[in-house]
Amino acid sequence: MHRQFTILLSILMIAIMAIPAGAYTIYLKDGSRLIAKEKHRLEDGKAIIVLQNGTRTFIEASEIDITRTEQANLGDYGTALVLEDGQLVEAQIKPTQQKAQRLTDVASKTESGTLTRPQSRRQTAAAPDVSQQRNETGTVDLTSLPRAPFSEMDVSAEATRFLRTLGVESVQMYQGSDPTRAFLEITTNSEAAVFRSLDAAADTLLHLLNRYPDRVQSVELLMFTSNRDRAGQFHLTREMAVALADNELDTSEFFIQHVQF
Repeated sequence: MHRQFTILLSILMIAIMAIPAGAYTIYLKDGSRLIAKEKHRLEDGKAIIVLQNGTRTFIEASEIDITRTEQANLGDYGTALVLEDGQLVEAQIKPTQQKAQRLTDVASKTESGTLTRPQSRRQTAAAPDVSQQRNETGTVDLTSLPRAPFSEMDVSAEATRFLRTLGVESVQMYQGSDPTRAFLEITTNSEAAVFRSLDAAADTLLHLLNRYPDRVQSVELLMFTSNRDRAGQFHLTREMAVALADNELDTSEFFIQHVQF
């Protein structure tokens, strides 16, 4: 448990910014969001977007929630995690006002607490027998889950495509621990990327629920760092994804409340 807490503290200290200052947040009508380096350009009905990692991509301009996007980016301020009354909250600040934050108080909360589809019209793969494959929190240990390809090839392809528009490249999608769940395994290129991958997985779930409401109900997520250390396991439901997308709970607090090591 001490090693897990050390890993968590390291992740929190390095990934201090859930969304970098100066970023431009683009909200989509399905409830998901994209984090861009700058405001998108419109060309022939397409929104041309430059992601934080420099990747250029595009979506249909009609998919953008214009009102919410403009309100979220008023003043061209960045977004930072600010410590207020012992809680981390997401706040807008000018890039020149960005300050380092202490996250040890937030991370210390883990010391006293436990880190804690309907059937498809097509043939679905049988869920693996995971009744005995449990971790210390009592949840399914995703590291031992058999890697069976997700039974819905079009859903898997769309999830992978959408994640790549969010800047998540190293991802595999498998059958979850039951037929209603998709299982995403993401390798992060740094500990700071853990939070961004968690946000991206939540946004992807909302996208899939909107596009395939009868084929996926939730997402199981397993993340590794680039040297294959575990970086967190989650079971994301619609309610959790909405809370992240609507900033009801910042990503670091969500990580602490819902991680399943």
